[in-house]
Amino acid sequence: MISFFLWPRSYAVQALKFVFFFISVKEIENKLQEMFPAGFPVLCSSGRSALTLALIESNVTRSDLIGVFPYANNCVLDAISRVATPLAGPSAIESSLRVVYHQWGYVQEMNLPQNSIEDCVDSLCIPGATLFPGGGRFEIWSLPKILGTTSGGVLWCNNEEVAKNIRCLRDRKGGGLFQWLLRLLARRIRSLHVYWQGAECDKGSVSRFQTGEIMMAIRKWDDFVDDRSKKLDKIWPLALEGLIKPIDRLPSVVPVLVKEKLSENEVHQYGISSGFRMFERVEENGRRELIKVLPFPIHQDVTVDWVDNFNNMNKGKK
Repeated sequence: MISFFLWPRSYAVQALKFVFFFISVKEIENKLQEMFPAGFPVLCSSGRSALTLALIESNVTRSDLIGVFPYANNCVLDAISRVATPLAGPSAIESSLRVVYHQWGYVQEMNLPQNSIEDCVDSLCIPGATLFPGGGRFEIWSLPKILGTTSGGVLWCNNEEVAKNIRCLRDRKGGGLFQWLLRLLARRIRSLHVYWQGAECDKGSVSRFQTGEIMMAIRKWDDFVDDRSKKLDKIWPLALEGLIKPIDRLPSVVPVLVKEKLSENEVHQYGISSGFRMFERVEENGRRELIKVLPFPIHQDVTVDWVDNFNNMNKGKK
């Protein structure tokens, strides 16, 4: 049975096709800045390494409490714990520095403190989109979650000198080829993922053997945008009520509020492998609510026909 997760799959075989398609890191950063001139990009090996670099540049220490999303992924908690101390719950909003997750690509918080780190790991931005949508200092992307590559993250900085400093720090930290190979091998030998994860937050550099796959995926950016826009339009009538439809940032999924009782097994039969998830809705007055939703995927793995079939099944139940 065909099934889809929150983000697109990545394929090692596809990545290996471009290992000798050497592109410099600088060339990729120049390409990204050409597409998104509102910021200064730093290409990193992953989103988690990008987060660690942003925290180091923010001069935090172990005694600093960093506010996070209530259901923050363990990779976020791990990255923060290398430098400072993560803090969840109501008090996280009042922390001196927050990692603000624009969940699945939906920007619900604006006018953030200027030192904020905006976690936009799964936002597919339309070229020319405004960066730092909440007004923060950094914005983080995960290329596997956006483009389906096997590696790569982007740390966007709102200051050119800061970006230069972070590039130097990234290069000193190393990582590169060995970390990438470890990540690829972990697909076959799951125990190796622990070793990759253990070192990744302290690394950050990108090998020239990785850059070919990343650049080839970036060249498909417009195709991904066109495809996702069509599917977003089709499924949006089922979106969680009150959620503002994104314009220049396309989400990876659409949160759907399922009114009838469905088991996890029934959800999987729909072809949605993630099952139910919690979505944090943030209202204009700052009130927060965690809502159980069905995250309906609309990324590039998903076909338009599959979306149409889902819509037709739901129409038949009305």
